[in-house]
Amino acid sequence: MMEEITTLEQMSALVESKDSAIVFKYSPTCGISQVAQEAWEAFSMLPHMVRLAQCDVIQARPAARGMVDLVGIAHQSPQVLVLKNGVCIAHTSHYSITSAWLESAKEKLLRKS
Repeated sequence: MMEEITTLEQMSALVESKDSAIVFKYSPTCGISQVAQEAWEAFSMLPHMVRLAQCDVIQARPAARGMVDLVGIAHQSPQVLVLKNGVCIAHTSHYSITSAWLESAKEKLLRKS
């Protein structure tokens, strides 16, 4: 199941939970986001053992921008952040958001470290 992050409090709780998670930030009015969202939607339909969340950067601007302070990664849109134990261990943006990249990020999360 995928979560929709709409508030900074929800985003903070996600990071602080220390759950393994993949977060997709997107703009519904951006053509590049639409391309990335196709890959994200296909990926999110598969069974996962990691938490999936997405955030509309227009409707939930404080949550989307708040990730900068929460994990120290500059804001971009579209963007994917891979969180493990409250730390961003990988991220990508724009046309680099592909099904293959998402799958490799999931594998990275599931590896024992």
